[in-house]
Order: sequence, then C-alpha cells, then structure tokens
Amino acid sequence: MDRLEFLQIICVPAFVWLVYKVGNVQKELNDFKVQVAREYATQVHITRLELKIDELRQLIWEIHNESKTTKRD
Repeated sequence: MDRLEFLQIICVPAFVWLVYKVGNVQKELNDFKVQVAREYATQVHITRLELKIDELRQLIWEIHNESKTTKRD
C-alpha cells in the first residue's frame, strides 16, 4: 500500500468522520446553550412572579388586619 492509497482508504474517511463528529458536538453545545438560556429566562420570570405574589399576600394580610381593627373600634 503506497501513500496515496493509505490517504484514500484511511486518512480521508477518518478526517471526514472527525469533521462530522466536531459538527455534531458543536450543534449539541449550541442546543445546550439555548436550553440553558430558556431555563434562565424562565427562572427569572418565576422569581419575579413569586415576588409579586408575596407582595399581594402581604397587601391582603394588611387589608384583612385593618378590617379586623376597624370593626372593633
């Protein structure tokens, strides 16, 4: 087997396979980055909603307590 046959039989297919695998890894990494960004954005929105719920709960609690003190007076 001379060098040209070795390149055609072994090296070229190995190089093509390697480029294919690197492309797959890069695609998976990009998909992972998108998923992390979506989860982060979702978590930020959830945290914001939780703060709003806590504020509303506090407001309702204050209104409820005011109505009790007003009835007694």
